[in-house]
Order: sequence, then C-alpha cells, then structure tokens
Amino acid sequence: MENRFLVSPFKFGAERNPNTDPPAAIFQNGLAVTDAADLHLRDKIMAILFTAPGERVNQPRFGVGLTRPDFEGLNELTVAAVEFRITEGLRRDLGGEANVTNVEVETEDEAGRLLIRISYLRRSDREPRNLEVIL
Repeated sequence: MENRFLVSPFKFGAERNPNTDPPAAIFQNGLAVTDAADLHLRDKIMAILFTAPGERVNQPRFGVGLTRPDFEGLNELTVAAVEFRITEGLRRDLGGEANVTNVEVETEDEAGRLLIRISYLRRSDREPRNLEVIL
C-alpha cells in the first residue's frame, strides 16, 4: 500500500468517491487523504508560502507570509526581499522532502501583481518540478 497524506487544507467528511473534488483525494475514517505525493508536496509549499511567521503555535518561524507584500510598494527592494523570504522559508520548512533549486519573482507593474516561479526537486525521485503563483 502506498503512503497516504492528509489533504491540505485539512478536511473532514464522509466516505466519498475518489473521482470527485479534490483531485486524488478520498475520505478515510472521516479525514480527507491522498495517495498523490506530488499533490501533497504542492499543498505543503502553498501552506508555507501563505502562512505568516508567528501564525503557527510552537513554530514561530514557520511560513513566508506572502500576503505582506500586498501593502508594500512594488520596487526592486521589495521584490528581492520577497524572493529571499521565499527561498529561505522553503529551504527551512520543507526540510528533507524537497530541494528548492530556483525562486524567481517578477512584477507586472501595470497590473500591480507578483509572478512567483519556484523550481524544486522531490528528494525521493529527484525529478524537477515547477510551481507558479500569481499574487
């Protein structure tokens, strides 16, 4: 039997068909679980990106807090700070599960948005993966 992981965001529910939303999730003993290791790792990365430092009990350094740049100006200093926070936060909080190889942050000045590209390798199979987030 393959490894099973809790789905993030955490969900309760009754037994359901595995072909329903969320993808690759089933409900076992009332908890949503998944066999998809890639989906689980992606969910962990998203949790790290959007959790503010100090938000988790007993883990004050966990997270990057990507909602903070919403109230800062989009200049070179802010972009460099966001890129540094993402890189350090992912390397610290993912631990032995993934190796972050590259983080790029670009601005779309006319739209006032950030485009974040994260390249990483799952340590178990060393296959390259990419994730893009638009804020």
